[in-house]
Amino acid sequence: MLKIKSPVLVAVAISWSLAAPLQAALSGKPDNTVIEQPRVDLAPQDVVAIVVTALANNDQPFPDAGIATTFAFASPGNKTNTGPLERFTRMVKSPPYGVMVNHVARDFSEVVEAGSTAYQLVKMTAMDGREVVFAFRLSKQLDGQFEGMWMTDAVWPVSNGGAPKQAL
Repeated sequence: MLKIKSPVLVAVAISWSLAAPLQAALSGKPDNTVIEQPRVDLAPQDVVAIVVTALANNDQPFPDAGIATTFAFASPGNKTNTGPLERFTRMVKSPPYGVMVNHVARDFSEVVEAGSTAYQLVKMTAMDGREVVFAFRLSKQLDGQFEGMWMTDAVWPVSNGGAPKQAL
């Protein structure tokens, strides 16, 4: 049986383990150590699965963590068009993307790759039962900080007739 000799040390250890998510939640800025980040070992379908799963559990481990994860996997060009994170968050919570946040079910198509570009469709079921199919376009980054990593260039609903003027 484990005996705790110092309750103060236990309290400090627990507070350290909770500090990053708590600080992220209070500051409104994500702590990149607690959300998934792009890596060279991730295939396009891995990236889409990470993003979609994060959006389904948007407020774990802190409020809007799913949206912060989605932004982390946005390509540099995508971030230029949709960022900063605060603006991106408002966009994702608005139509037509709001369905993605805290959705209750998802169904993934096969990935189609064409060189350094990949596409995948995802049907998402919202909490109210609405179903929307979104197209994800990803590209393998050819240089810079994210060289060799698959990242999202755009997302748009396809079940209602096509891309909005500004895709994610």
